[in-house]
Amino acid sequence: MDEVIRKRYARKSAFLEWCDAEGLKVIGGYGVEDLRTAPLENWDRLGGPAAYCHLEGSQGFVGAMIGEIPAGKNLKPMHHMYEEQVLILTGRGATQFWSEGSKDPITLEWQAGSLFSPPINCKHQHFNGSSQEPVRFVAVNNAPLIVNIFHSPDFVFDVPYEFKGRFSGQKDFFSSELKPGELEDRVVNFIPDVDAVQLDYHPERGIGFSRLGIHLSGNSMVGHIMAIESGTYKKAHQHGPGAQVIVLDGKGYSLMWPPGGKFVRFDWKRGSLFVPPEGWFHHHFTTSREAARHLALRRGLRKVGHPWMPTVSQYEGGHLLEHENEPPEIRAMYEEELKKEGVPLRMPPIERRS
Repeated sequence: MDEVIRKRYARKSAFLEWCDAEGLKVIGGYGVEDLRTAPLENWDRLGGPAAYCHLEGSQGFVGAMIGEIPAGKNLKPMHHMYEEQVLILTGRGATQFWSEGSKDPITLEWQAGSLFSPPINCKHQHFNGSSQEPVRFVAVNNAPLIVNIFHSPDFVFDVPYEFKGRFSGQKDFFSSELKPGELEDRVVNFIPDVDAVQLDYHPERGIGFSRLGIHLSGNSMVGHIMAIESGTYKKAHQHGPGAQVIVLDGKGYSLMWPPGGKFVRFDWKRGSLFVPPEGWFHHHFTTSREAARHLALRRGLRKVGHPWMPTVSQYEGGHLLEHENEPPEIRAMYEEELKKEGVPLRMPPIERRS
């Protein structure tokens, strides 16, 4: 029986078996150094080069597909039963969306830094707007969860059902107006430039920390944009699995560790991707002279799984670790890293309780 159990746990997930069958290249580990230069291979279903980032912290819920549109070309039309949020990394172009309720497709033009989310199962097609340079994008999606549940590519990619409660061909659907939201701070269906979004200051989560939560296209997936000023780091916290953290600007590193376990360090820069595993403490440290700016896209699914409260202090029953309770070697390590970069520490000394 022990041998049977070992073989059962050693087998790949249905999603990874599907990737093998599709010829979709898979990238593993705790992070990707640079999404803009990661090696890709042709994925016939997409009609262009791609690779799927199935990192340790994704845990079968959410992952990130890196895709490329060759210069002067377009990808194949596609619709699917999983949700995704698309960040344009390099280049410019447009995406067309079709609905039964509209005769003509809706065209959304975008550039590097644009963020949008195709409504679930809406037919869409990506076009490169340049005849000289390729477009590279990353599509964070919950394909692992959906494929692991249904085990049927025909269902995931070929069912024509329209979720009209989310999208029914409205010409103004991809508005960039940031409206008050319920699941997150703002509801918005198109962000022309994630670097230009104004954030709200939240010093209770760390001196120099700002954030704005976003919810796109009525999907269950959500996200947030955050910034961590030079010479500062965010308080350690715990949350659920699958948050894909994409570095938009700046340089630094993150420490991740399970309670009572060893640190896993990931050094990041603009274009990096990393995913903290569920329940692991993690800090984000800025070592550059400019502020670090991250985009975190995650599964959503409120009230599903452990009720993590990453913005509530442990003193109040939450999962935000105050600086006075963090391992003492963390601050010492950060001070050494700042000295190497010639960047001053902009945080007060830690006053530990006796």
